[in-house]
Amino acid sequence: MDQRRTPVLDAIEQFRRNDQYSFALPGHRFGLGIDDRTASVLSRGAFEADVIFAKSAVSEAEDLFADAVGAKQAIFTTCGSSISIHTAMLTVTGPGRKVLVDRNVHKSVVASLILAGAEPVWLRPRWDEENQIAHPASADDVAAALKREPDVSAVLMITPTEYGTGADVRGIARICHKRGIPLLVDEAWGAHFPFHPDLPTAAIQAGADIVIQSLHKADGGLSQASVIQLCGDRVNPVDLRLRLDLITTTSPSALLYGSIDGFRRRMVADGRQLLDDALQRVNHLRARLSKLPSLAVMDETIIGHDSVAEWDPMKLSVDVSALGLTGYQVKDWMEQNHRLAVQLGDSRRVICSLTYSDTAVALDRLAVAFEQLVVNPPKPDRPAPDVPPLHELDLDQVMNPRDAFFAETEQVADPVGRIAAEMISPYPPGVPAILPGERFNEAVVRYLRAGLAAGMVIPDAADPELATFRVVRDGPH
Repeated sequence: MDQRRTPVLDAIEQFRRNDQYSFALPGHRFGLGIDDRTASVLSRGAFEADVIFAKSAVSEAEDLFADAVGAKQAIFTTCGSSISIHTAMLTVTGPGRKVLVDRNVHKSVVASLILAGAEPVWLRPRWDEENQIAHPASADDVAAALKREPDVSAVLMITPTEYGTGADVRGIARICHKRGIPLLVDEAWGAHFPFHPDLPTAAIQAGADIVIQSLHKADGGLSQASVIQLCGDRVNPVDLRLRLDLITTTSPSALLYGSIDGFRRRMVADGRQLLDDALQRVNHLRARLSKLPSLAVMDETIIGHDSVAEWDPMKLSVDVSALGLTGYQVKDWMEQNHRLAVQLGDSRRVICSLTYSDTAVALDRLAVAFEQLVVNPPKPDRPAPDVPPLHELDLDQVMNPRDAFFAETEQVADPVGRIAAEMISPYPPGVPAILPGERFNEAVVRYLRAGLAAGMVIPDAADPELATFRVVRDGPH
């Protein structure tokens, strides 16, 4: 296929050249109806490119994308990877069917379980007590779980994690396929993986049946741009498109489609060189920070630790706990003192998501900020969160998530022993610490309340102050 083509961008451009006038949507008439204030912030060109007719070119653009990454099919979505996850899960599972799910999943997967009415069989992560983070489960963990639960209909993994540690997708895919069931991979951070050999193996090239990628997280797409990739014959593409049609918008944004189209073309043409240069800059930054006392920078030595099969070097994980500080405080300090926004702060570290768009000047600015942090660290301004032994955060699923979510509920100050009727997801990364149908224990309540006091962001709790928690009314007391 001619990978120089950009069907969606071409369609938008052709519409402009034809001097067409539309009495159909969108009502802003390609920018004619917006005011100068809106144009000054959003740009009039964004409205001029909002050509809904361009969706007729999406099919060709999807074929080009699939060809570029080695997929059987690619399907663009414009409501973020959350919709892509919902679509994939609704395709492979349904009411009463079991699905083996990585417990370290994004909250959108839990929402998918609620929508589908499926029965989750949780695949526990490998808890790294030394670093206090979760790694993906191993291929042996998957095999053991499928042996215990032979009626599982599909497997879903998330890799790499927010910290950059990756699963053995190839090994897990082989295990799933021996049983004739599909493997779904939430590879939200990996749309660029197919275009450079020094990055983690692209899941679609490692045998996964469905792969979901976000184009805005580490790549060149606008926010909410996402792609579903299909491989093999275990998932019916017609079923998948019907499920997508059930839940997605009927007025998709041509801007999002165009950004996916343009990203694919650039990666095919220039991706290897762009990523080569980016990796050199990132490696230089990591070496520079590794020389600083009191900072611990994650590197490739994490591979082989527990179940870590691969590692994403574009994730910069810096442990600041030796300074007596939490990642929450350092994240705030970076924003307030250096006008730098980092991806994630946790109890011990900050995570920076690095991309090929980050220049040497930008990375130098980040390095200087860390150097100043070490030379003149702020005084601790909040209590360090009480992180329990991580296995204590493995909660019992005692009720189907859908049943718990739609049950009669009440707010209680002491939820220990009660069944949760809500998701509570520290964000980022948006992995629920507790979800509907799980039983609260003392460790998770203490962890959440201490984390909130330390600066943890929890956007989805029914009570944002965590003074009370939403539980099933008729559940055990």
